Amino acid sequence: MANPTGSRSGRVSARFSAKRIEQVLSREGKSRLRPAVELLRQARRYADDLKRSQWDFAVEMSSLRDAGLTAGDLRWLTCNGYVEHAREISRPGDERREFRPGSNLRFTSRSCFVLTKTGAEFAEFVSSDGQRLNRPKNSHTRACSNGQPSTPLPKWNVEHRELQVNEVVVKRFRVPAPNQELILSSFQEEGWPDRIDDPLPPAADIDPKRRLHSAINSLNRNQKTSLVRFHGDGNGSGVYWELIS
Repeated sequence: MANPTGSRSGRVSARFSAKRIEQVLSREGKSRLRPAVELLRQARRYADDLKRSQWDFAVEMSSLRDAGLTAGDLRWLTCNGYVEHAREISRPGDERREFRPGSNLRFTSRSCFVLTKTGAEFAEFVSSDGQRLNRPKNSHTRACSNGQPSTPLPKWNVEHRELQVNEVVVKRFRVPAPNQELILSSFQEEGWPDRIDDPLPPAADIDPKRRLHSAINSLNRNQKTSLVRFHGDGNGSGVYWELIS
């Protein structure tokens, strides 16, 4: 099979939490993981750029070992849902890479690894040395480098179905708008990071990139006070926000 699902047995979490990672990994630990994580991250970029399967660029076990990862590191990454692994069964001369799903947390010299969607967020966190640590959910400002409050953060009031900045209503929903509201709820839950992955669940016969693009455009329309602008990440897999004057 060309695109294995990978091993899911033993997975603890499929949701990225920077706060929890800070409790598990020291600064030295993140530094040690960074070279290997960057290999996985670059492989994902190549696949996205060429619109190919992640498995076409799966990273070999030997490369990750050479970059400093131990078997324990790989098991931890797998259990957290940050990577998936499979055994490559293609032979020299084959036109395409072929894989067989990995067995639990057992790896072989033929094991190859790819970043998951959640893993891509983890990789960005590690590569940036934790600069995008999740903010407290009740925080409504983004701190400057000196620790003083500066940029106000939006707030999504799910009960009143209002998007606010400093108590100013930016947008109010009087009729259901599930896609827009799910995006706002995801930003609120994550503490309004600069970017979130597309939170909209898969739907049959609907192009996810087009649907996300439509939801973003709708978020920017009909604002009572134009204070927040949303835009895509350029490849249809995430959403950014910014304050506007």
